[in-house]
Amino acid sequence: MAESLKTVDEWFGKLDHAKEITTKLHFYYQDTLTGEKRTIWKVAESDITSTSPTSFGLIYMVDNLLAAGPDPDSQVVGRAQGTAGFADLHNIALQMGLNFVFTEGEYKGSTISVLGRNPVVEENCRELPIVGGTGVFRMARGVVITTTYSFDETTSNAVSILLPLFITVGLHLRKNFKQLDTILLSLFITVGLHR
Repeated sequence: MAESLKTVDEWFGKLDHAKEITTKLHFYYQDTLTGEKRTIWKVAESDITSTSPTSFGLIYMVDNLLAAGPDPDSQVVGRAQGTAGFADLHNIALQMGLNFVFTEGEYKGSTISVLGRNPVVEENCRELPIVGGTGVFRMARGVVITTTYSFDETTSNAVSILLPLFITVGLHLRKNFKQLDTILLSLFITVGLHR
């Protein structure tokens, strides 16, 4: 989805006149720590990770499935790629830096970037900030609300619901954004459109 420098420069030139729109997306994030289709790999740990009650310093690389439903065979909408590391000495909490990479439909090649603290066992619903994006989601901001849908204690595989994903982006900066909203309705089970 890379554009020429001139195209991006023209886009930023129109930014002062952009009308913002907020939308909600809803999809499932699937952690697979075991088996042939594993999507999470340990890449580092600290000197105290093995004795830490919170796994402090343990870092994983992530390439998780984003799907329309909780089943691994649900319609794929993209991947969640990045890092997750245990970053709290006193409570179990992850520091997560993820890119939601859209691999299907009109959003193919666009991303949403998420960076924040995820207290995975402390709260039923957790909030992570959206700090940017590319393509259709250029300069996006917002928040991800997530909760665990299922967790297998034997395999540690989990499915989380990202519900909803609130995103604000410029509306008129993309000529076909209304068309893309229709695709969101079918692909991501959009809960609603605001503004």
